[in-house]
Order: sequence, then C-alpha cells, then structure tokens
Amino acid sequence: MPVSFPVPWDTLEAVTPADFTIRNAAALIGGGDPWAAALPEPQSLPEDLVAEGHAIPVARVQAMHEGKRRARAARDPS
Repeated sequence: MPVSFPVPWDTLEAVTPADFTIRNAAALIGGGDPWAAALPEPQSLPEDLVAEGHAIPVARVQAMHEGKRRARAARDPS
C-alpha cells in the first residue's frame, strides 16, 4: 500500500508512488528528518499579527470549517 513520502524535486521523475509503501517508508527515512536540510530557519511573527490571530473567536473558526464541510458535501454527496 503506497504512503505519502517526502521526495526532493530533483528525484521526482525517477520515483513512482509504489516506491514508498507502509513496509519500507520507515527504513527509507531512517532516524532523521528528510526535510531538515531543505527547510529555512524558523521565522518570528510580529506580535500584533499573533495577537490578531488570537482575537479570532473560536466559534468563527468552527463556522468557517463547517461551511467548507457543507460545501464539500454538496459537491460530492457520496
């Protein structure tokens, strides 16, 4: 069974989804983080932006997700 697996852009054309399965994914990753070297350094967010995010009412976020869920259900009634 294929699994999601990190693949660098330069090797993308040389692999297929069948190359990464539930049986071999852990061994392919080994003990490290395959993306650690490719990620940028963590960034700090301005305090005012963090405060703005904290000010969004939880009910509003839940309503947004519920609206998206209903829209998906309407598009794909299965």
